[in-house]
Amino acid sequence: MRTIWQKSPWLIVLILALLVWKYPPLLPWILLVAVIFKCWFSPKRGLIGPVILPADDAFLSTEEVQWWYWTGHLETEDGQHFGFEVVFFTFDAFLFMRDQLVQAAITDVNGNRFEFEEFVEFKLPNKTPNGFKLSAGANNSITAVGGNGTDHLHSVVGDYVLDIDLQSTKPPALHYGGDAHPYVFGGYTYYYSRTHMATTGTLSIKGKSYKVTGTSWFDRQYGELFQAIDKGWQWFAIELADNRQIMLFDFNGEDVTVEKSGSITDAQGLTTNLAAHQFDVIILGYWTSPTTGCTYPAGWTVTIGSEIFTVQPAVPDQEIRGNHNFWVGPVYWEGACTISGAVNGQAYVELNGYCKCPKPGY
Repeated sequence: MRTIWQKSPWLIVLILALLVWKYPPLLPWILLVAVIFKCWFSPKRGLIGPVILPADDAFLSTEEVQWWYWTGHLETEDGQHFGFEVVFFTFDAFLFMRDQLVQAAITDVNGNRFEFEEFVEFKLPNKTPNGFKLSAGANNSITAVGGNGTDHLHSVVGDYVLDIDLQSTKPPALHYGGDAHPYVFGGYTYYYSRTHMATTGTLSIKGKSYKVTGTSWFDRQYGELFQAIDKGWQWFAIELADNRQIMLFDFNGEDVTVEKSGSITDAQGLTTNLAAHQFDVIILGYWTSPTTGCTYPAGWTVTIGSEIFTVQPAVPDQEIRGNHNFWVGPVYWEGACTISGAVNGQAYVELNGYCKCPKPGY
């Protein structure tokens, strides 16, 4: 019964599309009915109070947009280095938009390779108290199970099969004090991170299995986020060798001086917010994708107080491209990077909104 209910909005879309195709004058009336349904019968959404953990690790049916986002850095026993990403986005924003976009990627630093997979699931996740049980793809090729800082991830990406266990070693970093943060351009967000998760497991490459160890970063964000997604951003998850973690972001466009924020989590796990005037990010160069023709920043100088860091991509091409054959998915750059300067380290950087007009037929 639940499966039928989850698919029913898409059946309604199909029926209404057929009606409009056969009887075009019905279009305004169908749009009017959709607006009335949205205003009067769809769930009422809005601010839900501060982040409460581990309850808010679970799927929240009150939120239009939400995601569970893992990135990390892994090393094999023989010294090979890899980055990984696993992300589940969910959208429940209108009468017909109830789906998940699921992506996974592997950065093979030594091999200078980047591989990714994407799936669209036309259903929302089941709600699991105090945690999540997420899956996508044939034979559940991408899964994330856990909550409260203890997670297990599985992903099949091309020749790479990742199976890892993650354990948070620090308290969650509650950005904006755990409260809703309104954006100056509209919408709002709740946002928290687990900035240092000890990670162990295996990575198989063409059938050969390697033990891996490393650290991972988990981001959880939910709210009215369509405006922010449209605006685009630079986001940095920096892990320093002295066991500090730094989150920085700024939005693209005219509001960058306002919508710019960050945090530092020290070695003891205490997180301190960074205001816009307390850090600076300067772009050092650019890289143009041969696949989409889109141009992204590539290399940054990050200044925080008296400390200066240089951030460089570990592999130039770490662009994730939605499959435009059947789904208009996002195109963005997200990749493993190295840190040098005041303290060495590693990072993940996300560049969203730089590829709004990819070249056709990529």
